[in-house]
Amino acid sequence: MKTKLLGTALALGLASTAVTAGGVGGGNANSSWTIYGWQNWSYEFLDIDNGGAGGSDRKTQRISGNAANIGFAATLPTGISMGGQEVKVNLQCEQFTFHNRNNGSSDFCNRNSKISLSGSFGEFMFGQWLLPYNEMVAQWVDPFYDAGADSSSSIMGNIGGNQSFFYNGGFTAAAALGGVNFASQAFNRRQEEVVQYWSPNLNGFTFRLATSNATPGSMFSAGGGNVGANKLDPRIWSTGVAYENTLASGGNVWLAATYEVHDEWAAVEFGCNDSDDESYRLAGRYIHSWANGMTTQISAMWENLEYDHEVCGRNTIATHVADGSGSLDLERDAWLLSGKQTFGNGFDFRFSYMDADEYDCSTGCTTEDDTDGTAMNLGVYYTMPAGTEFRVTYSEVDNEDNAAYDFGISGSGTSGRTGDDVSMIALGIVQWF
Repeated sequence: MKTKLLGTALALGLASTAVTAGGVGGGNANSSWTIYGWQNWSYEFLDIDNGGAGGSDRKTQRISGNAANIGFAATLPTGISMGGQEVKVNLQCEQFTFHNRNNGSSDFCNRNSKISLSGSFGEFMFGQWLLPYNEMVAQWVDPFYDAGADSSSSIMGNIGGNQSFFYNGGFTAAAALGGVNFASQAFNRRQEEVVQYWSPNLNGFTFRLATSNATPGSMFSAGGGNVGANKLDPRIWSTGVAYENTLASGGNVWLAATYEVHDEWAAVEFGCNDSDDESYRLAGRYIHSWANGMTTQISAMWENLEYDHEVCGRNTIATHVADGSGSLDLERDAWLLSGKQTFGNGFDFRFSYMDADEYDCSTGCTTEDDTDGTAMNLGVYYTMPAGTEFRVTYSEVDNEDNAAYDFGISGSGTSGRTGDDVSMIALGIVQWF
């Protein structure tokens, strides 16, 4: 249930940080705020099978929050109409609710947060948000919510080695990773300093376009790169188009294509003269409704990743990729198949399977052999009448000798070692409000 609060009441509830300078304060008596959230907690049993150097087999247990969050959102009228529809201003501030080892990093408004204008023209926003390349497909093809260790980001959108998901932040990383942040090159991203446009529904078609231009003093820490030396101007473009239609037979079909390019982004991280990384995805989903509330959902996605780095001062992407040549030209394909079967009695079964090909590398790789990997997730869910979900899931990632894929957003902690196989059993509970 979503709780409505008057904007003034919310302001008073947060009065410990009230702002009075410049006439700000008092709120808008005609506004209302929605408090919403999602809790998805699991107790997990991990098994790490070390297949390469630098580690050992181990078993461990942990509790994961799986992107548990709480947010505040409001929509207010502007008093202006366009195309026969009122223009509105939209505000959102969303953050994680960690209750574990990550609690110290739970800053305010650290998830999807924005200010935007919306109307008959669609919506135009800026702030920080998931980019269209991933957001326009993940929620449709990933029955595990793309939120934890069983996320599709275990393989899709990255080539392994500590770079499954990029979550804001700067480029400079710990010395253990060679002073670089390989995750900064992932294509699954929540991006700060983003400007994004969402189209209205056009006879079943929708599209999105987003861009982010990182500048010294914002995305980049003091030692994060050589923007001035090489006169780099890093920018990300991300876009996608989707189509959805309910057929006369009652089935629902959805199709999408997304694309993202990182222009000079890696060049700043690795001290390159230039870089141009890009990826595109094709995805589809079909849902068929049966009698007695049963449904069958099947989804598929294919992607191509390409990294092109020119004359770099440091190893690029991950230590098991670079051959010391100072450049990298690498391409990799991967695909996903997933499904969900509901039985009309609260129970459903879910699965996803991902397969990454070996690298196709013309420059910069020590080897292309045995750089492929697979990932699989299985789950049984029970949804109670009021909406609470209980779940039991099994997840595994299998790497060939020179591959370093890991679980999705909640990694196993193998630190990108090559050849490791990881598996996990999780007992979880999910609740929206």
